[in-house]
Amino acid sequence: MTALADGEVIGDGRRITDLLSEFRENLPPDRVTLADLVDALSHRAFGGFMLAMALPTLLPLPIGMAIVFDLPLVILSVQLMLGRQSVWLPRGLLKGSVKRDQAARMLDKLIPRMRKLEGFLRPRMLWMTSAFGERLIGTLCVALCVVLMTPIPLLGWFPAIALCVISLGLAERDGMMLLAGFGLSVATVFVSAAILAGVVQAGEALFPFIGL
Repeated sequence: MTALADGEVIGDGRRITDLLSEFRENLPPDRVTLADLVDALSHRAFGGFMLAMALPTLLPLPIGMAIVFDLPLVILSVQLMLGRQSVWLPRGLLKGSVKRDQAARMLDKLIPRMRKLEGFLRPRMLWMTSAFGERLIGTLCVALCVVLMTPIPLLGWFPAIALCVISLGLAERDGMMLLAGFGLSVATVFVSAAILAGVVQAGEALFPFIGL
């Protein structure tokens, strides 16, 4: 059952951490694919799918592994921006995987932190999840993904946090969380632009010929 008014329960009433804990207890024996994680959160529609992609970006990942989550985030954000009702991801991306012990370590770090956040989450301000609201959120998510994929050390933390906040808001239909994510997104884009401008200026100072 989908919530129609503030305070109603979404789906079967289980929280995101309940789903992740169940997923943690039933990890595949060898490797864990992106499809496995998506399946665990799939009934939460765009919010669940995006959360499945955004959560790992908060943690240190093996070299080259970040793209496994970044590309799906871009695709999902564009679909949300365009108002698409159903989620689609290429099969090739869904086959991306990590070792079971790596997935277990990531989940063991994430689940306790998310339990603390869930104490503040509930369906409210549902006008934020309207068609127009979700298109606006999708547009911001596209901008966040561009920043996330910028190859500058530590810069990815800011959009990763904003994307997780937005994904939680979408998954739990919490308009207040979405507003917080909206604010974080705008701040992230401006701060990232300032950082990039500083990097460019520093480069031009070191190598004057670049500006010629």
